[in-house]
Amino acid sequence: MHTWIMFLAIGLWMYFFRQIANSITLALDYSRIPGYEELLTSAYMDIIMYASMLVLVLFIWLKYFRNDELVEFQKDRFIFFICDLTGKHVINSFSEQMKTLMKLIPIVAIHENGVLEFDSGQHGIISKLKIFLKLEQKKYNEFGVLFETFPPRISDEYRDLHELRREKIVNGLPVNTLFESISCSVEEPKKQILEYLLSLQKTSGGKARDQHLADMYLSVSEDEDPIISWRYFAFLSLGEHKTAEQAGIQFGAVVPGLLLNMKNAELRPIILQDERDVINAYQVMLGEMNL
Repeated sequence: MHTWIMFLAIGLWMYFFRQIANSITLALDYSRIPGYEELLTSAYMDIIMYASMLVLVLFIWLKYFRNDELVEFQKDRFIFFICDLTGKHVINSFSEQMKTLMKLIPIVAIHENGVLEFDSGQHGIISKLKIFLKLEQKKYNEFGVLFETFPPRISDEYRDLHELRREKIVNGLPVNTLFESISCSVEEPKKQILEYLLSLQKTSGGKARDQHLADMYLSVSEDEDPIISWRYFAFLSLGEHKTAEQAGIQFGAVVPGLLLNMKNAELRPIILQDERDVINAYQVMLGEMNL
């Protein structure tokens, strides 16, 4: 592709050079004949126009297509652009709104206590027809709970005990209950370190200490290499229900015991109840957010 684009650029350059040469010839001819001032001006304008187009093609070539890597990048960029226009690519244009999140995760609502409601997807004419003819069973919306956990770093001597506590979490769930643990690596700038150093600088501890903290802050802030942090989530399905109230009953029957077992395993679980927190969590899990 790079070769064909290069041939196209060379062809355009040759065409513009030829047009410039023709215009210069006409300008020289018209300059010798009295009364051809208007045609002479037109020839000069053609020279300027074709020269500008030649420079523009040269600029586009050098900026976007001068090597194979740039050509591949522009090709991918074009494909993503077309997919975005046709609605087939939503991750690349992820916005921080619930309606955009629903393009990937069919969340209908966030109810009391952080109970998430997911659309069953049986809205098409074909699905309704199959349900009417009893070829397909009607499905109700599914409900679930999203947790964020903060597990500690476990040494080898306590690993067996930790595994037993994790087994107790699963064993305490009802039969045929979906429970997933999700680990996500996220690239983060060193915000927390910088904020901590700033908090230490609020109180003076002597000239030497203050200078040391200032040097540390400067060193960290100038280091642009990202660091990898880990975030941990868990999802519990509450099953399909007609109403959020029925899902709330299932929540009361399962979640308190699950939270207790997770706390005993030192996972420090938090139920995500705020819309922003839920969107943030799914952005991290989908690989769309660098904090």
